[in-house]
Amino acid sequence: MKKIILKSLKNNFKHLHFFYDILRIRLFFILGISIFYSLIDAMSLTMFIPLFQIASGEKNTVASTNENSDAFLKIFSFFNLSPTINSVLILMVFFFSLKAVFRYIDVFYRVLATSYFNKQIRNNLLTSISNLKYSKFVTIDFGTIQNSVTSESLSINNAFAQYISVIQNMIFVVVYIGLSFLTNPKFSAIVVFGGWASRFLFKSLYRDSEKLSYSITKENNKLSSLVLQQVTNFKYLKSTALMKTYLSRVNKTVDTIEKEVVILGKTSAKVMSFREPIIVLFLVAAIYIQINVIGGTFNSIVVILLFFYRAFGSLMSVQQSWTAFLKYVGSVKHYIDFTTELKAEKELEAGAEFKSFNNEILINNISFCYANKIDVLSNISFTIKKNNTIAFVGKSGSGKTTLVNIVSGLLQPTSGEILIDSTNMRDFNIESFRKKIGFISQETVVFNDTIFNNVTFWSEKNEENLARFYDVIKKVDLLEFVEKSTLKEDISLGDNGVVMSGGQRQRLSIARELYKDIEILVLDEATSSLDSQTERFIQESIESLKGHITIVVIAHRLSTIKNADTIVLVNNGKIEEQANYEDLISKSVTFAKMVSLQEL
Repeated sequence: MKKIILKSLKNNFKHLHFFYDILRIRLFFILGISIFYSLIDAMSLTMFIPLFQIASGEKNTVASTNENSDAFLKIFSFFNLSPTINSVLILMVFFFSLKAVFRYIDVFYRVLATSYFNKQIRNNLLTSISNLKYSKFVTIDFGTIQNSVTSESLSINNAFAQYISVIQNMIFVVVYIGLSFLTNPKFSAIVVFGGWASRFLFKSLYRDSEKLSYSITKENNKLSSLVLQQVTNFKYLKSTALMKTYLSRVNKTVDTIEKEVVILGKTSAKVMSFREPIIVLFLVAAIYIQINVIGGTFNSIVVILLFFYRAFGSLMSVQQSWTAFLKYVGSVKHYIDFTTELKAEKELEAGAEFKSFNNEILINNISFCYANKIDVLSNISFTIKKNNTIAFVGKSGSGKTTLVNIVSGLLQPTSGEILIDSTNMRDFNIESFRKKIGFISQETVVFNDTIFNNVTFWSEKNEENLARFYDVIKKVDLLEFVEKSTLKEDISLGDNGVVMSGGQRQRLSIARELYKDIEILVLDEATSSLDSQTERFIQESIESLKGHITIVVIAHRLSTIKNADTIVLVNNGKIEEQANYEDLISKSVTFAKMVSLQEL
């Protein structure tokens, strides 16, 4: 039964299902509080009716002259009060005070629910991105990721606030109309029919607003991507006088967004301008029918008009909130589509925990191709011995980086297998395997934080970790950099390590990997952009690790891999030859030519 209800809810109330999926029981608490609040509000409102009755009859008591009076008399009886004007005033104070209490609970709980909702939205996005397969991550536009986590998350939060407002006001409408039906069913039916019929006048406008909202979201993703690329490539665009040309492309997207925003605003203006006159028109028609067709009196519908006054006020709020919600509904759709796409490519974390390997990692006849079906690697086989150094060389685009990404567990081979001490890598929890890997690339990773947190990755700052920190800092020759600052290990490195030189940033990368408990160190052209002196120092630092950990190197500068145990020459996705440095020169004409060109 629960599955049937949820399926129906999902099909017919897709937005409600979306919010329920995140809030769960909290959504029912919001609805429950709203129901109680609306009932108390209705009771507060009805207290004016006996006052009107007393005033019109010039009496100090509520007379039992009709069904409405009987209902009020029952209220007085429930509270054990006499039906006098003083009793009415006492009940008014009571109900309005109780209403204030429920109003406080309603507003405060919505704040809590909204805070939880916003946190869950961002956590879901960030978790989905973090769990994504690397092969999928490299195909996603970074602007979409950035816009989804920042601007779109805020828009979804606004959508939630407006949708909850729609639900709460709908509850008010139902309560007030329900009370009016109990009082005068015929008149109430006429008014409700008119209100229901009016929705068809706005249906096409609502549909257009939803389409525009989604289009604006897509354009905002595009704009975020363009701005991100402009910042990343600022130096190139500025130095080549292409900034204005690129800026015109950005501005074109901005113009598209603003045009659609104006159209959406025009549509919203139509809804907000015409809905009240239309509702009043139906109300006037209902009063006319009640008096001139049915033959009722105006006094007989005064009570109902009071209920409908509140109901129409809430209905106006429903339409206003719904119109506002439609401005953000595109963000909701984008979030659902984007997270669905991310979760479909989630990396599996099943398998045994990887603790260590004893002998070797065997790469057995692996091939790889990306989604475009173009082969990057074909029938690759080699062995990585424990605590040996293996280097990969070859021209750009030969498949070296892809190969190392597969060895690191970032990519899964299309065919073939990777055996770690005779156990297939797929049988291990890939996260536990990566914890044993250190990675240093040409593009250094420096966080906008202290040097201690950069090296220790936010480990607790205790005596043991400080001693370990200073030990690795000394090994990579960064001790002088730390000690010349009065802040010592708390010196802030700024955005992307702006206070450090290129060589110092690379040493920092090495220090971070040395601080970790790793078994495999991967170096992806780690020294290619450094000066000779810095390169020599870093090379010496790496050489000191030889025989203690397994080292995997991608190198363009062949001088850095002379002492490697095995050098693998990769050419067009295949292994052309593999041997140590001296043997490879004699075995491979291609490698000998590479050595000759670098004058080694």
